[in-house]
Amino acid sequence: VGCVILSSHGEPLAKGHHARYGHAHAEIEALQGLTNEQLKDAHIIVTLEPCAHDGKTGSCAKKLATLPIRKVTFGLIDPNPLVAGQGAQILRAAGIEVKEYEGVLKPDLEELCEEFLWNQRKKKIFVALKVAQSLDGKIALSTGDSQWITSLESREKVHELRANYDAVLIGKNTVLVDNPSLNIRHPEIKKYNKVVILDRSGEVQRHREELKIFKFHAPENIFIMSETNLPQILSKLYEQGIRSLMIEGGGQIFSSFLKADLVQRLHVFTAPVILGAGRGWTEGFTINSMNERMQLQSIKTATFGQDQYT
Repeated sequence: VGCVILSSHGEPLAKGHHARYGHAHAEIEALQGLTNEQLKDAHIIVTLEPCAHDGKTGSCAKKLATLPIRKVTFGLIDPNPLVAGQGAQILRAAGIEVKEYEGVLKPDLEELCEEFLWNQRKKKIFVALKVAQSLDGKIALSTGDSQWITSLESREKVHELRANYDAVLIGKNTVLVDNPSLNIRHPEIKKYNKVVILDRSGEVQRHREELKIFKFHAPENIFIMSETNLPQILSKLYEQGIRSLMIEGGGQIFSSFLKADLVQRLHVFTAPVILGAGRGWTEGFTINSMNERMQLQSIKTATFGQDQYT
């Protein structure tokens, strides 16, 4: 969530953002150092409706209601039932003009806050799927070799994506064959993430001394799941406080989540290479007619190195 404060003449006064859970909300950070004289008839613009309740931090709506501001514009109504319209009501009761943004950027706002909105509306984990594929849709050779299909630039972007999610999920075969670290290695991001491993056999634990995951992650940040029911797995992870998850492989895991209709977003990196007979990332996902095909929405593209990112 971000916040911008404009003076009574529409000039920028300050900006702020909510850096992390438990820290000052965007509005409070933006207000730091500003006087009531500067805030006279100011206009505050914020991504999400100012919060009405006192939690880890105080109520932003209650704080704003004490200030001589003229107007608050917010991008989205907060779906949290502790807020949902109540923040706006507090502000209006204090005589402040309140407006919900309804312009062309509305879909972008929904996308910006998609994980939080999904959590609040569905009470479920937001699930993304990350694929590094060849032009002919392969994620590995028939031997299992997959390092590296995509460019260094794409792999750096993946570390940025990992930082956007609470945890990454892979299957035991990917752990044992590729021996990945799955931590976040990015020059501008310092964050510890969590790792979820699907392993019914217990093989991963037997090889823990050889595996990088156990060297780069604290024990409390590694979840080894022996369940086979994917919705149950997600429910258990939600109970552990995980709110967003990025699946990083392999093909059977990808296909299982697609078949179960549990994926909310795809991150697909396509390298300009052809691998021929190899392993596809949807090899276990089958449809019987074109009417059943999975239609994607909100498509955006970018380029990293020579790779196409969708």
